[in-house]
Amino acid sequence: MKLSTNQIQRIEDETGATAVPPENPALEQLQGHFGEHTFFVDGDGLHVWESTDEKPVEGGKMVGLRVATWKDESKTTLVPHEPTPTAVIEPSGDGPSEPAA
Repeated sequence: MKLSTNQIQRIEDETGATAVPPENPALEQLQGHFGEHTFFVDGDGLHVWESTDEKPVEGGKMVGLRVATWKDESKTTLVPHEPTPTAVIEPSGDGPSEPAA
């Protein structure tokens, strides 16, 4: 899911993850492997965010999915894997919470 500027800012503010900028040379490869998304990186790896609403709305509930993990401590290589839920951002903007098990 491609996110709006407001959604990107909200996720960065609430999670500390950084959006991969559109001019990043790796973006084409990421989109080829994972599809059209706005990608975020943090100390744990590569994430995408999806709306949990049937009809996504600005400021709605979103779930973070880790789609790749850093290979080692150098954090220069990502290893793709099945999407793993990592956090939920509630519509109230109360910040991320752990996903239900």
